[in-house]
Amino acid sequence: MTWYLIPFAKPQAAAQSAPTAANNLPVLSIQEIQTDAPESYAMLVAQNNKTMKEKFGLDNYIKVFVGESAGPDSGKVFAVSTAESFSKMAANWAAFDQELSLVKARVDMNRVRKLGKNVTYKAVRFDGRNEAAFVYNNNVMVTDEAGYLTALDGLKALLDAHDFKDVKINCYRVVSGRTDFSHLVSINCPSRERRAAMMDAISSEPWALEWIFNAAKYRMVVSNGTYRQLAH
Repeated sequence: MTWYLIPFAKPQAAAQSAPTAANNLPVLSIQEIQTDAPESYAMLVAQNNKTMKEKFGLDNYIKVFVGESAGPDSGKVFAVSTAESFSKMAANWAAFDQELSLVKARVDMNRVRKLGKNVTYKAVRFDGRNEAAFVYNNNVMVTDEAGYLTALDGLKALLDAHDFKDVKINCYRVVSGRTDFSHLVSINCPSRERRAAMMDAISSEPWALEWIFNAAKYRMVVSNGTYRQLAH
């Protein structure tokens, strides 16, 4: 998925810093889905999620998102799955491949979708997610990960202080499938209205504009967009 913060103020030149440790944070897989029937696909995913819950105790394992105002991602569908680690994610999919009902469901899915590109990520900052997620995503090229994570902590404190405590900030480092960005910053909101209010604030309030200016030395925004989770 393509996701980012306000695209002005380019970063100062900086040497690439060493990545920070994030051993206890989740991993993420974002699979692009090519389909003309996103709602039908989401319903099939919901049926699979029910089986995964019953057989393996995994709650709502795959989430389906669609791009809204997201440039080339507008209207595109994405399947998002998370796990405690890449080893655990691999073990989950190995188990799914042995479950006959899920194998049959995959055949049904092939009638309504094709797989596009896939990118995997490791979380380096994680506030969690809202149940009905409306997200503002930023693909960024980071030159100083530790500095940028500190800056994101500062942004979260600013949002909390300005009546946005329900907004969560997650940052993921690209592990495989990288194209032109190093990190994904996903700002997770509980509703479309709350996301709109947050976007109003970060695009016009002095405290937010100051943060954007100061954060520019750590990162360059490559692309961004809004996405919503399809609920089924």
